[in-house]
Amino acid sequence: MLLRYTLIFALFLSVFTLHAQEGVDTTGLGKNPAIGDTTGRGWLTSGVITINMTQVELVNWAAGGFSSVSGIAMFNGQANWRTDRKAWDNTLVLAFGGQRQEGFSIKTEDRIELQTKYGYRLKNYWYLAALAQFRTQFTEGFDETGRRISHLLAPGYLIGGVGLDYRPSDRFSIFISPATARLVIVQDETLWNVSDEPDYRVYGVERGNTTDLGVGAFVRLQYSTELAKNITFTTRGDAFSNYLRDPQNIKVNWETLWSFKVNEWFAATLNTLLIYDHDVQIARIDEEGNESSGPATQFKETLGIGLTFKL
Repeated sequence: MLLRYTLIFALFLSVFTLHAQEGVDTTGLGKNPAIGDTTGRGWLTSGVITINMTQVELVNWAAGGFSSVSGIAMFNGQANWRTDRKAWDNTLVLAFGGQRQEGFSIKTEDRIELQTKYGYRLKNYWYLAALAQFRTQFTEGFDETGRRISHLLAPGYLIGGVGLDYRPSDRFSIFISPATARLVIVQDETLWNVSDEPDYRVYGVERGNTTDLGVGAFVRLQYSTELAKNITFTTRGDAFSNYLRDPQNIKVNWETLWSFKVNEWFAATLNTLLIYDHDVQIARIDEEGNESSGPATQFKETLGIGLTFKL
Protein backbone atom coordinates (compact mmCIF):
# COMPACT_ATOMS: atom_id res chain seq x y z
CA MET A 1 0.00 0.00 0.00
CA LEU A 2 2.79 2.45 0.89
CA LEU A 3 4.65 1.65 -2.30
CA ARG A 4 1.47 2.28 -4.26
CA TYR A 5 1.10 5.69 -2.61
CA THR A 6 4.70 6.50 -3.48
CA LEU A 7 4.33 5.52 -7.14
CA ILE A 8 1.07 7.47 -7.47
CA PHE A 9 2.69 10.50 -5.87
CA ALA A 10 5.74 10.20 -8.14
CA LEU A 11 3.47 10.03 -11.20
CA PHE A 12 1.59 13.12 -10.04
CA LEU A 13 4.83 15.06 -9.64
CA SER A 14 6.04 13.97 -13.08
CA VAL A 15 2.82 15.17 -14.71
CA PHE A 16 3.00 18.42 -12.74
CA THR A 17 6.57 18.98 -13.92
CA LEU A 18 5.78 18.42 -17.59
CA HIS A 19 2.81 20.76 -17.30
CA ALA A 20 4.93 23.43 -15.62
CA GLN A 21 7.67 23.15 -18.23
CA GLU A 22 5.15 23.78 -21.01
CA GLY A 23 4.50 27.23 -19.56
CA VAL A 24 8.15 28.22 -19.07
CA ASP A 25 9.17 31.54 -20.64
CA THR A 26 12.31 30.56 -22.54
CA THR A 27 13.25 34.21 -23.07
CA GLY A 28 13.70 34.71 -19.33
CA LEU A 29 11.71 37.96 -19.46
CA GLY A 30 8.89 36.67 -17.32
CA LYS A 31 11.27 36.11 -14.39
CA ASN A 32 12.54 39.69 -14.27
CA PRO A 33 9.95 42.31 -13.27
CA ALA A 34 12.14 45.13 -14.52
CA ILE A 35 12.33 43.61 -18.03
CA GLY A 36 9.37 41.32 -18.53
CA ASP A 37 6.71 43.62 -17.07
CA THR A 38 6.86 47.38 -17.55
CA THR A 39 4.37 47.94 -14.72
CA GLY A 40 6.97 46.80 -12.17
CA ARG A 41 5.17 43.55 -11.37
CA GLY A 42 6.43 40.00 -11.80
CA TRP A 43 6.76 36.47 -10.49
CA LEU A 44 9.94 34.71 -9.42
CA THR A 45 9.53 30.93 -9.32
CA SER A 46 11.82 28.03 -8.48
CA GLY A 47 11.47 24.44 -7.42
CA VAL A 48 13.02 21.01 -7.22
CA ILE A 49 11.15 17.75 -7.82
CA THR A 50 13.01 14.58 -6.87
CA ILE A 51 12.01 10.96 -7.45
CA ASN A 52 14.34 8.32 -5.97
CA MET A 53 13.73 4.57 -6.27
CA THR A 54 15.75 1.61 -4.92
CA GLN A 55 15.17 -2.10 -5.62
CA VAL A 56 17.06 -5.15 -4.29
CA GLU A 57 16.26 -8.71 -5.38
CA LEU A 58 17.96 -11.66 -3.65
CA VAL A 59 17.53 -15.27 -4.83
CA ASN A 60 19.32 -18.06 -2.93
CA TRP A 61 21.74 -15.48 -1.57
CA ALA A 62 24.20 -17.29 0.71
CA ALA A 63 25.25 -14.18 2.64
CA GLY A 64 21.67 -13.53 3.72
CA GLY A 65 19.49 -10.45 3.43
CA PHE A 66 16.04 -9.49 2.18
CA SER A 67 14.60 -8.37 -1.12
CA SER A 68 13.16 -4.86 -0.95
CA VAL A 69 11.86 -1.95 -2.96
CA SER A 70 11.69 1.66 -1.77
CA GLY A 71 11.05 5.11 -3.09
CA ILE A 72 10.71 8.76 -2.12
CA ALA A 73 9.09 11.55 -4.10
CA MET A 74 9.49 15.20 -3.04
CA PHE A 75 8.51 18.60 -4.36
CA ASN A 76 10.12 21.71 -2.88
CA GLY A 77 9.07 24.96 -4.55
CA GLN A 78 8.67 28.71 -4.25
CA ALA A 79 6.54 31.29 -6.07
CA ASN A 80 7.19 34.94 -5.20
CA TRP A 81 5.53 38.10 -6.52
CA ARG A 82 7.03 41.60 -6.39
CA THR A 83 6.18 45.23 -7.02
CA ASP A 84 7.98 48.35 -5.89
CA ARG A 85 6.34 48.28 -2.45
CA LYS A 86 4.65 44.89 -2.18
CA ALA A 87 5.98 41.35 -1.80
CA TRP A 88 4.11 38.04 -1.73
CA ASP A 89 6.05 34.82 -1.02
CA ASN A 90 4.67 31.28 -1.27
CA THR A 91 6.41 27.97 -0.50
CA LEU A 92 5.14 24.42 -0.84
CA VAL A 93 6.72 21.14 0.28
CA LEU A 94 5.16 17.77 -0.60
CA ALA A 95 6.90 14.50 0.16
CA PHE A 96 6.00 10.84 0.45
CA GLY A 97 8.10 7.69 0.61
CA GLY A 98 7.91 4.08 1.64
CA GLN A 99 9.74 0.76 1.70
CA ARG A 100 8.46 -2.77 1.19
CA GLN A 101 10.53 -5.69 2.47
CA GLU A 102 9.48 -9.34 2.60
CA GLY A 103 5.78 -8.42 2.52
CA PHE A 104 6.10 -5.75 5.22
CA SER A 105 5.62 -2.05 4.36
CA ILE A 106 6.85 0.97 6.30
CA LYS A 107 6.59 4.70 5.67
CA THR A 108 9.85 6.62 5.39
CA GLU A 109 8.63 10.12 4.44
CA ASP A 110 5.31 11.98 4.68
CA ARG A 111 4.93 15.76 4.61
CA ILE A 112 2.54 18.48 3.49
CA GLU A 113 3.72 22.04 4.16
CA LEU A 114 2.32 25.27 2.76
CA GLN A 115 3.24 28.85 3.61
CA THR A 116 2.20 32.24 2.30
CA LYS A 117 3.51 35.67 3.36
CA TYR A 118 2.39 39.09 2.15
CA GLY A 119 4.23 42.31 2.92
CA TYR A 120 4.05 46.06 2.28
CA ARG A 121 7.35 47.95 2.30
CA LEU A 122 7.63 50.60 5.00
CA LYS A 123 11.21 51.78 4.55
CA ASN A 124 14.30 50.38 2.85
CA TYR A 125 14.27 46.61 3.48
CA TRP A 126 11.54 46.54 6.16
CA TYR A 127 8.01 45.35 5.38
CA LEU A 128 4.81 45.21 7.40
CA ALA A 129 3.80 41.61 6.76
CA ALA A 130 1.23 38.90 7.47
CA LEU A 131 2.13 35.19 7.43
CA ALA A 132 0.12 31.97 7.33
CA GLN A 133 1.53 28.44 7.52
CA PHE A 134 0.01 24.94 7.44
CA ARG A 135 1.65 21.56 8.10
CA THR A 136 0.34 17.99 8.22
CA GLN A 137 0.86 14.60 6.49
CA PHE A 138 -0.82 12.43 3.86
CA THR A 139 -1.54 9.22 5.73
CA GLU A 140 -1.18 7.36 9.03
CA GLY A 141 2.10 6.56 10.76
CA PHE A 142 3.03 3.79 13.20
CA ASP A 143 5.71 3.18 15.81
CA GLU A 144 7.89 0.06 15.99
CA THR A 145 5.15 -1.83 17.89
CA GLY A 146 2.55 -1.21 15.18
CA ARG A 147 0.58 1.32 17.21
CA ARG A 148 -0.80 4.25 15.22
CA ILE A 149 0.77 7.51 16.37
CA SER A 150 -0.18 9.97 13.61
CA HIS A 151 -2.54 10.54 10.70
CA LEU A 152 -3.83 13.19 8.32
CA LEU A 153 -4.60 16.25 10.54
CA ALA A 154 -3.26 14.32 13.53
CA PRO A 155 -1.33 16.39 13.99
CA GLY A 156 -1.96 19.43 11.83
CA TYR A 157 -0.41 22.82 12.53
CA LEU A 158 -1.90 26.16 11.46
CA ILE A 159 0.03 29.38 12.15
CA GLY A 160 -1.01 32.96 11.46
CA GLY A 161 0.71 36.16 12.51
CA VAL A 162 1.42 39.82 11.76
CA GLY A 163 4.84 41.42 12.17
CA LEU A 164 7.88 42.89 10.46
CA ASP A 165 9.70 41.25 7.57
CA TYR A 166 13.32 42.16 6.77
CA ARG A 167 14.31 41.28 3.20
CA PRO A 168 17.54 42.82 1.89
CA SER A 169 17.34 40.60 -1.23
CA ASP A 170 15.14 37.99 -2.90
CA ARG A 171 17.43 35.29 -1.49
CA PHE A 172 17.07 36.14 2.20
CA SER A 173 14.24 37.17 4.53
CA ILE A 174 13.49 37.05 8.23
CA PHE A 175 9.97 37.51 9.61
CA ILE A 176 9.53 38.60 13.24
CA SER A 177 6.11 38.58 14.92
CA PRO A 178 5.41 39.33 18.60
CA ALA A 179 1.79 38.19 18.20
CA THR A 180 1.22 34.91 16.36
CA ALA A 181 -1.58 32.38 16.78
CA ARG A 182 -0.66 28.68 16.53
CA LEU A 183 -3.43 26.09 16.29
CA VAL A 184 -2.60 22.40 16.81
CA ILE A 185 -5.15 19.96 15.37
CA VAL A 186 -5.51 16.28 16.34
CA GLN A 187 -8.53 14.64 14.67
CA ASP A 188 -7.72 11.01 15.61
CA GLU A 189 -9.23 10.17 19.02
CA THR A 190 -7.42 6.81 19.21
CA LEU A 191 -4.09 8.57 19.81
CA TRP A 192 -5.09 9.25 23.44
CA ASN A 193 -5.52 5.52 24.20
CA VAL A 194 -1.87 5.22 25.22
CA SER A 195 -2.68 6.78 28.62
CA ASP A 196 -5.61 6.91 31.07
CA GLU A 197 -4.60 10.25 32.56
CA PRO A 198 -7.51 12.72 32.23
CA ASP A 199 -5.22 15.64 31.33
CA TYR A 200 -2.95 13.65 28.97
CA ARG A 201 -1.86 15.61 25.91
CA VAL A 202 -1.16 14.36 22.39
CA TYR A 203 0.95 16.81 20.38
CA GLY A 204 -0.07 19.42 22.94
CA VAL A 205 -3.82 18.80 22.64
CA GLU A 206 -5.52 17.79 25.89
CA ARG A 207 -7.77 14.73 26.08
CA GLY A 208 -11.37 15.58 25.15
CA ASN A 209 -10.35 18.29 22.69
CA THR A 210 -9.33 18.21 19.05
CA THR A 211 -7.45 21.53 18.98
CA ASP A 212 -5.10 23.58 21.15
CA LEU A 213 -4.60 27.31 20.56
CA GLY A 214 -1.40 29.06 21.48
CA VAL A 215 -0.43 32.72 21.17
CA GLY A 216 3.18 33.80 21.20
CA ALA A 217 6.25 35.12 19.44
CA PHE A 218 7.29 33.67 16.08
CA VAL A 219 10.41 34.00 13.93
CA ARG A 220 10.77 32.66 10.37
CA LEU A 221 14.06 32.72 8.42
CA GLN A 222 14.53 31.71 4.80
CA TYR A 223 17.56 31.74 2.51
CA SER A 224 18.27 30.27 -0.92
CA THR A 225 21.20 30.61 -3.29
CA GLU A 226 23.12 29.00 -6.14
CA LEU A 227 26.47 28.07 -4.61
CA ALA A 228 28.02 27.06 -7.92
CA LYS A 229 26.94 25.92 -11.33
CA ASN A 230 24.32 23.15 -10.85
CA ILE A 231 24.53 23.39 -7.03
CA THR A 232 21.68 25.07 -5.16
CA PHE A 233 21.05 25.45 -1.44
CA THR A 234 17.87 26.36 0.43
CA THR A 235 17.27 26.61 4.17
CA ARG A 236 14.32 27.74 6.26
CA GLY A 237 13.72 27.73 9.98
CA ASP A 238 10.91 28.54 12.42
CA ALA A 239 10.91 29.29 16.14
CA PHE A 240 7.77 29.77 18.29
CA SER A 241 7.33 30.58 21.99
CA ASN A 242 3.84 30.11 23.46
CA TYR A 243 2.96 32.89 25.91
CA LEU A 244 0.04 30.86 27.30
CA ARG A 245 1.90 27.68 28.31
CA ASP A 246 5.61 27.03 28.97
CA PRO A 247 7.01 30.01 27.00
CA GLN A 248 10.56 28.89 27.86
CA ASN A 249 10.09 25.77 25.70
CA ILE A 250 10.72 27.13 22.20
CA LYS A 251 9.42 25.03 19.32
CA VAL A 252 11.93 24.75 16.47
CA ASN A 253 11.58 23.52 12.89
CA TRP A 254 14.68 23.84 10.66
CA GLU A 255 15.13 22.38 7.18
CA THR A 256 17.91 22.42 4.57
CA LEU A 257 17.91 21.21 0.97
CA TRP A 258 21.00 20.75 -1.23
CA SER A 259 20.65 19.91 -4.91
CA PHE A 260 23.62 18.71 -7.01
CA LYS A 261 22.58 18.49 -10.64
CA VAL A 262 24.44 15.90 -12.74
CA ASN A 263 22.69 16.51 -16.05
CA GLU A 264 19.29 17.50 -17.40
CA TRP A 265 17.46 14.64 -15.68
CA PHE A 266 19.60 13.26 -12.87
CA ALA A 267 20.78 14.86 -9.63
CA ALA A 268 21.71 14.12 -6.05
CA THR A 269 19.76 15.78 -3.25
CA LEU A 270 20.48 16.06 0.45
CA ASN A 271 17.61 17.06 2.72
CA THR A 272 17.77 17.50 6.50
CA LEU A 273 14.98 18.32 8.94
CA LEU A 274 15.44 19.14 12.63
CA ILE A 275 12.43 19.49 14.95
CA TYR A 276 12.07 20.21 18.63
CA ASP A 277 8.59 20.39 20.18
CA HIS A 278 8.22 20.01 23.94
CA ASP A 279 4.63 18.77 23.46
CA VAL A 280 5.68 15.78 21.32
CA GLN A 281 6.43 12.73 23.44
CA ILE A 282 9.15 10.48 22.02
CA ALA A 283 9.19 6.86 23.24
CA ARG A 284 12.57 5.64 24.50
CA ILE A 285 14.03 2.46 26.02
CA ASP A 286 17.05 2.71 28.33
CA GLU A 287 19.92 0.23 28.64
CA GLU A 288 17.99 -1.76 31.25
CA GLY A 289 14.96 -2.14 29.00
CA ASN A 290 12.74 0.35 30.83
CA GLU A 291 10.30 2.26 28.64
CA SER A 292 9.74 6.00 28.99
CA SER A 293 8.64 8.97 26.91
CA GLY A 294 9.39 12.66 26.78
CA PRO A 295 10.44 15.54 24.54
CA ALA A 296 13.56 15.11 22.43
CA THR A 297 15.27 16.63 19.41
CA GLN A 298 14.09 14.96 16.20
CA PHE A 299 16.42 14.77 13.20
CA LYS A 300 15.93 13.28 9.75
CA GLU A 301 18.41 13.14 6.85
CA THR A 302 17.57 11.96 3.35
CA LEU A 303 20.24 11.47 0.68
CA GLY A 304 19.07 10.39 -2.73
CA ILE A 305 20.19 10.09 -6.33
CA GLY A 306 17.56 9.87 -8.99
CA LEU A 307 15.31 11.77 -11.37
CA THR A 308 15.27 15.47 -10.59
CA PHE A 309 13.38 18.26 -12.29
CA LYS A 310 14.60 21.77 -11.55
CA LEU A 311 11.88 24.34 -12.21
